[in-house]
Amino acid sequence: MILDCAGVPTHLSYCTNIHPGDAWKDVLPQLQRQLPLIRSTLDQKTAMGIGLRLSRNSLESLQEPDVLADFKSWLKAQNHYVFTINGFPYGAFHGERVKEDVYKPDWTEAARLDYTCRLATLLCKLEPPDNYGSISTLPGTYKDWMMPGTEERISANLIRAVAHCVKLAQNTGVTIALAIEPEPCCMLETVAETVTFFKTYLFSDAALDSLMALTGLDRSAADAAMHLHIGVCYDVCHSAVEFENPGHAIARLQSAGIDIIKIQLSSALEIPQVNEASLRHLERFDEPVYLHQVIEKRGETLTRYNDVRAAVAATRHRLDARSTLDPALQMAINSSFAPPSQTRFAPISEPDAQWRVHYHVPVFMEKTEHFSTTQSTLSQVLQLQKLSGFCRHLEVETYTWDVLPENYRQEPVSDAIARELSWVRERLQTG
Repeated sequence: MILDCAGVPTHLSYCTNIHPGDAWKDVLPQLQRQLPLIRSTLDQKTAMGIGLRLSRNSLESLQEPDVLADFKSWLKAQNHYVFTINGFPYGAFHGERVKEDVYKPDWTEAARLDYTCRLATLLCKLEPPDNYGSISTLPGTYKDWMMPGTEERISANLIRAVAHCVKLAQNTGVTIALAIEPEPCCMLETVAETVTFFKTYLFSDAALDSLMALTGLDRSAADAAMHLHIGVCYDVCHSAVEFENPGHAIARLQSAGIDIIKIQLSSALEIPQVNEASLRHLERFDEPVYLHQVIEKRGETLTRYNDVRAAVAATRHRLDARSTLDPALQMAINSSFAPPSQTRFAPISEPDAQWRVHYHVPVFMEKTEHFSTTQSTLSQVLQLQKLSGFCRHLEVETYTWDVLPENYRQEPVSDAIARELSWVRERLQTG
């Protein structure tokens, strides 16, 4: 659907990664079944956009001219259009362990470059509105996999992807923008890291020299092309997990000249006090498919855990150890312990610790049975969008639907998606 945000036409949809299916023969029937139900619930009469997720397997199928022609015919007949593609997950995304494998292949590998360039070519063929399409992609690599030279290899491949998009624009008139999506525990997890990477590796003179050599553009044109064809996918859940102020985060990206190409709309779990009871309740959300990073905040100190199971186990161990200490020793430890500002693990979990968990929950949920959510952060972002129209591609992304505790998914998935889109639409509409 298309909304008016401060005079800027804004495309809003949901990401189809919520639906299972790796092969196109499984993906298309899901779209054909779910989209009419969602449209009917929303009473959507005008064209309805799709945030398409394609695995490498599905992408291969759509390389076949007949398969692509059939899909385009279906889109036209149903009054749908594709304006953005989620190019983050490469392989299977449901029903089996994904965890850190979601970052494979990463941007050090030729397979990631090839996959993304093929997605860009396909999106051109799907004829996005206004001749402008976006592709969200992973933030380089998983931070635990980094080694000397990683950032240089990643930036070289990203520049090659930008060069591909430049050539597509020259040949088709369609602009494809790549949107790097910062995520906790990845190479780029904070806005500060993202700004540094762009300035050092993508907006530098060396990067522009590389793009000029690949495309034949002069320096001024290369600089404009770099800013046009690569920017950020601002995932509201990820930023909230990092305890970032959304207004400050968005302003910092903009002041650095980094385009916010796409916003992914979702909320995280928020645990205001960490104790044995909250750990026990959180275990219900510990599931074997997706990575659920945890960031703990105590004062100005952030403690990072790569997954919820590690966070719960480490914290429970410290709580148990603390309970066996002499009270006087506990007081001495608490008063003398001064952790660094950034650390992977903290020796003792303080009673005033607050957790945020990377677990995409439906945007209409202000709280769960035992926890709150970061919905207020999402509301702030939507208010900024309504007032300024700083981004033209918005995508609700609640891919964790199938692994939510059962009591949170009692309604059909099509109803939940429609409810999310309606919740967002109400907050973006004027009047």
